[in-house]
Amino acid sequence: MGADASLVDKLKAQRDRFIAFAFAGADVLMEVDQNGIIGFSTGAGEALYGLTDDDMIGRPLSEFVFPRDRKRFEDCILRLRNTSRLDHTPFTLMGSGGAVTRMRLSGIHLPHLKNTFHVVMSRIPPMASIEVERINGDVDHKGQFIDMVRHRLNEANRIGTDYTLTLFDLSGSNLTSLDPKAAQTFLSTMHTAMEECSVRGDSAGSLGGASFGLVHDDKVPLAEIHKRVSLVAERFADKTKGANIKMRSATLDMEDSSLSDEDIGKALGYIINNFVRDSGTFNMKSLVEGAQLAMADTLTRVRNFRKMIRHEERLVFLFQPIVNVRTGAVLKYEAFSRIDNNGTLFTPNQIIPFATDVGLIGEFDLITIKKALTLLRETGTVSTLAHISVNVSGHSLGNPAFYQTLLKMLEENRKVLGRLVLEITDAAQIFNLNEAKRLLARIRRLGARISLDDFGSGGAAFELLRNLPVDFAKFDRDIIMDAADPKGRSVLKAMTSLCHDLGIVTVGECVEDAATLANLSTIGIDYAQGYYFGKPAADAAKRIVYFTEHIKQAGTAEPGLMTGS
Repeated sequence: MGADASLVDKLKAQRDRFIAFAFAGADVLMEVDQNGIIGFSTGAGEALYGLTDDDMIGRPLSEFVFPRDRKRFEDCILRLRNTSRLDHTPFTLMGSGGAVTRMRLSGIHLPHLKNTFHVVMSRIPPMASIEVERINGDVDHKGQFIDMVRHRLNEANRIGTDYTLTLFDLSGSNLTSLDPKAAQTFLSTMHTAMEECSVRGDSAGSLGGASFGLVHDDKVPLAEIHKRVSLVAERFADKTKGANIKMRSATLDMEDSSLSDEDIGKALGYIINNFVRDSGTFNMKSLVEGAQLAMADTLTRVRNFRKMIRHEERLVFLFQPIVNVRTGAVLKYEAFSRIDNNGTLFTPNQIIPFATDVGLIGEFDLITIKKALTLLRETGTVSTLAHISVNVSGHSLGNPAFYQTLLKMLEENRKVLGRLVLEITDAAQIFNLNEAKRLLARIRRLGARISLDDFGSGGAAFELLRNLPVDFAKFDRDIIMDAADPKGRSVLKAMTSLCHDLGIVTVGECVEDAATLANLSTIGIDYAQGYYFGKPAADAAKRIVYFTEHIKQAGTAEPGLMTGS
């Protein structure tokens, strides 16, 4: 009897953990029957469709689906009924007053609940972010839009017609003063209006932040598109509380007969990046013009990039400790890259996105790893007892030339690999998880360890844990900050427990005060990193330091340390 009770408790704990983890990336959790009738609802539903959770019970979920997507929704319910699983299917939710929100629907059918299906819905973030630098989700909005435009170009050439690309920018509007949910609804509805004007009704997309683009033909004149977009702005005039809604737009000829497919991709990337960066001065008129400018710009920047990183001595590391929350001992030091430009250090924030876009990020990563291995071999900058971690982009892991060079470099430095940690950034961008799994397994066999950076951000956390052999998982700033409230705390606790079950050591970053450290300790996080222990510094890893006083002040020290001197 005791064993049965223990099993039941364990199953309940796993259920609670699943629910908490589901809410890490979801806005609404529902139970529906095989006909799609809602039996239970909780979450942000009232903000999305204007009804309380109790009012939702007994109503068909399809009632709140945008008419254009109802057939897709019916197919989703059928798939869930037949396969017991539904993964990340996009659709449009329709709320009161005609407002729409793009959502992603996932679901599961548990065998012991014959007529009940659990579904979660999460906002699709292309239109969600007024805080442009904090766009949530794991979607490459520009990349997806470019892929769509290329597909439409091929289609136009095939059927012998002409399409036009028009870009809109709403970032000049005073939307940051709005309530985030109102801004989300406004931008979602704006996106839907653009889709209705686009080819096939599905050729519009977000460019990130408050910028959009659409491909259209002469069936919907440009003036009509502007009119419909303006009507949305007028419809939301009251809800936007007087925000100054400004729009800039640009229209480009998509004639591409002189361009290769690769040139088209580069041209579109260059055009979109320049429009998003400064729509006010944007003056390109055609795809061909964009391709010519993109080629000249890229060649210049590639030359400058390679010139800058050619000399290893120009790369400088600043070290920040990662500290045990209970003993104050340092696990490792993260090495932050800086570029020395005539004695002035600057962060490579601008060059890394460019290097990623043009496929050069692997070169930068290799130079960084080479520098780290040099410091571990030599004495002076890094203590012989210190372990250091360096960043490696998930984009690099998909490059055969990168990992072949990396493995050779590691083989030549096996004596110090026990003190090296490779911290994978942009892990959600790894194209081939199976290939990355084999590569990371080989690296671990050589003696180095693997960490996942910004773990928990986006929607790929489960998939990454399931596929990649890692030693550490570092939770990002947003998850750590959200843990200050009960819901965020439950989510982080569930994710921490899951990592521990898999034998993965957990790290919380951006710890800036004793209260945050105390909260992480209670949740069960193993290590912490942040300004509370010190800013990154060139000499931080020269000698091993214990941060005993810091953890005593936070009240997280082990009993022996708390009572000791």
